[in-house]
Amino acid sequence: MDHHERRRLGWQVLVGLMVAVAGSGALEAQGQPSLFRSRRWLDSVATVTERAAATAKGDRKEALEADARSMRERLTTGDFYPGDRVVIEVYGGEEPIRDTLAVRAGQELFIGRYPALSLKGVLRSELDSSLTVQLRRYLTQPVVRTTPLVRLLVTGGVGRPGYVTVRGDASVTDVVTVAGGLTPIGLVNKSQVRRGNERVIEPDSVQVVLQTGMTVDQADLRAGDELRIGEKKQTNWFNNVWTISILIGTVTSLIAFVRG
Repeated sequence: MDHHERRRLGWQVLVGLMVAVAGSGALEAQGQPSLFRSRRWLDSVATVTERAAATAKGDRKEALEADARSMRERLTTGDFYPGDRVVIEVYGGEEPIRDTLAVRAGQELFIGRYPALSLKGVLRSELDSSLTVQLRRYLTQPVVRTTPLVRLLVTGGVGRPGYVTVRGDASVTDVVTVAGGLTPIGLVNKSQVRRGNERVIEPDSVQVVLQTGMTVDQADLRAGDELRIGEKKQTNWFNNVWTISILIGTVTSLIAFVRG
């Protein structure tokens, strides 16, 4: 089984585990936000995945271990990378701050005149609380409201392929809509998500993501990821007809030349 098959299997197993955790009522007990993954939620699913990997064998074991590592990496690194943008409002200072800011190198955010604030290890679900704690060094009672933005590349069978910027809590179907929606030849069941040269979400898993209304955050999409919508193979009838017309014209001219 190759790498892509293992990733496909891993996503199938992971989705099953997510459903099992949700069905057990663990999400509600942990106060899981409906649109962003919390640290406790990710940790719970990572733990379940690791336990399943411990008793699995072969390719299934490899797939589970890879997904567990991915979740642990997200918990350690956080959700914010240089180039990400955040819509932010800060109250409690002399003047309210309202701005759209870019995450800088080192996962730092500069708000107004304040020193750099760190986003290392911060999840989207934790952004408001993390910035509030850090701003208390400079403000007595800061009030912070944020909207994380994610820039994604959408290609293939959509009306307006290219980069789109959406909220982190937008559904992946909204991403397709912003990119102009599916074209008549767009195929969801042939779609995938790529991160650089790696395919991180396989076609059948993309279908699950879209059908269940998962958000960008819930699908673990990062800035720069490519959502590649599949396309039906089409015969270019116009080119074929044009080629046939040229051939007929050429033959007709030759016949006329010979007879002349």
